[in-house]
Amino acid sequence: MPAKIQRALEDTAIRREKAISDEQLKKQTVELVAANRELLQQNREKEKHAQELRQANELLTREREKVKSVNEELSQLNSQLENRVAARTKALGESENRFRKMMETIPQIAWTNTVEGEVDYYNQRWYDYTGLKPSNTQISDFTTVVHPDDLKESLKHFNFLHKNSDEGEFQLRVRRSDGLYRWHLIRLMHISNAEGMSQQWIGTATDIQELRILQQHKDDFISIASHELKTPITTLKASLQLLDRMKDNPSPLVLPKLINQANKSLEKVYMLIEDLLNSSKANEDQLQINPTKFSLLKIIRDCCDNLSTDDRFQIDVQGDTGLEVYADVSRTEQIVINFVNNAIKYAPDSREIEVLVEQSGGMAKVSVTDKGAGIPAQNLRFLFDRYYRINHGGSEYTGLGLGLYICAEIVKRHDGTIGAESEVGVGSTFWFTLPLSS
Repeated sequence: MPAKIQRALEDTAIRREKAISDEQLKKQTVELVAANRELLQQNREKEKHAQELRQANELLTREREKVKSVNEELSQLNSQLENRVAARTKALGESENRFRKMMETIPQIAWTNTVEGEVDYYNQRWYDYTGLKPSNTQISDFTTVVHPDDLKESLKHFNFLHKNSDEGEFQLRVRRSDGLYRWHLIRLMHISNAEGMSQQWIGTATDIQELRILQQHKDDFISIASHELKTPITTLKASLQLLDRMKDNPSPLVLPKLINQANKSLEKVYMLIEDLLNSSKANEDQLQINPTKFSLLKIIRDCCDNLSTDDRFQIDVQGDTGLEVYADVSRTEQIVINFVNNAIKYAPDSREIEVLVEQSGGMAKVSVTDKGAGIPAQNLRFLFDRYYRINHGGSEYTGLGLGLYICAEIVKRHDGTIGAESEVGVGSTFWFTLPLSS
């Protein structure tokens, strides 16, 4: 092949290769520009993300500061709360301690129970009174010492108060450690917290046995006094009505009887009122005693001679004629009259009543003896109690039950003694002593 052609072919090949290279370079340049644009976009997005990240970090930093500040505040609040709880716990403990000490120092039985009714505390009075052990603190243990006749009604009251009221009271009998039942006043009070939520119940049991007895005595006395006063007043009223009817034409036979009956009724009213006044004075320590020196036997003989008794009774006064005492004359006569009248009233079959005056144990002793039905031994120790009236053999005698009580108070004011001995079917002797004159 000629050299010229050969060179032409080579030039053509070179140009073709150059064209191809230029085309490739152009293509690569386009790709490079596109790559640069993409890289620039990525750099912009990266910068944007970096900016967002910086903002997020700044926000996180601020939030961390806030969290730190909140944690510090919470820590302070927690510390304050712990201090308050500790102080409140201490105060509650001191309050509980004061409450328990108060419950232990009061004379009543006291306890607390939950709103469900379970007893969670008894004071020492409970254990001392009932004889139960500290392990016996359930409501069922309480019911074991309540009188069987009171149990049903007591539980009814207890449940009613727990459901319908904040406080209340009722009475029941509680068995003592020696087996004796005594009346108690039960008081219950509901305790709530500051929010008004129910916390517990507090209960007390106050021994009211003597108060119940006094109340019964008072009721009995009012009934007896009303009856005893009504009888002579009714008789007196009837006598006065009859006297009023015959005032214009009086009967010489009937008039003295009516006047006598009226005087007897009036005397009985007077004696009842006098007993009431003397009893009141004795109870208030105002019974007056005016002692003088006198012959005891003479005063008693004069006193018994003036007693209005029917022919069925004979009063025999015997004793030491030279015995002198230092005492109140009228009060001494009052005792003797009471003893003799009681012998007539309570021993109507005893035709003879003996009065003996003697010296005994450095004192002057006066004894009044009858031969009546006698008094049962179990009644003797109550004879000089206020309002006590003998009920023997199904027969209750009239009177206010104050006579012997007043006699005992008179003797006590004289620093003497008083007593009674009796045997059923044989008779009774009532006696008292007075100081001898110096």
